[in-house]
Amino acid sequence: MEDEFKIDVYKIMGTSTPAGRASEGGEPAGDTIKNLLLENWDKYEKLSIYFEGVVQMTRPFVDEAFAKVLETRSLDEFNQKLHFPDSNDRIVKSLNDAIKLRLKIIKIQKEREQQA
Repeated sequence: MEDEFKIDVYKIMGTSTPAGRASEGGEPAGDTIKNLLLENWDKYEKLSIYFEGVVQMTRPFVDEAFAKVLETRSLDEFNQKLHFPDSNDRIVKSLNDAIKLRLKIIKIQKEREQQA
């Protein structure tokens, strides 16, 4: 297993304000980052996500790119594997908010499935 896979959000997205859930017409979006994370999950010890050049990210982008990883990986796995070495307070808050909301959504979905 390789040591580290680096993801440069600005370089991949080509903008300082990444937005959108799904890639359309060749434009990268949140699913672009999520797919990169999941494709490389088992190949590397850690996945480092860099935000240099990123000024702001939309909620749908952050949810799709990062929080939706929790649909296939546990929070512990997420915290052990993903690293955000250059994130500032605003990015950390954005990530935390999206993760908390996604965990609530996953919990509600599981409860509904159990009731069905």
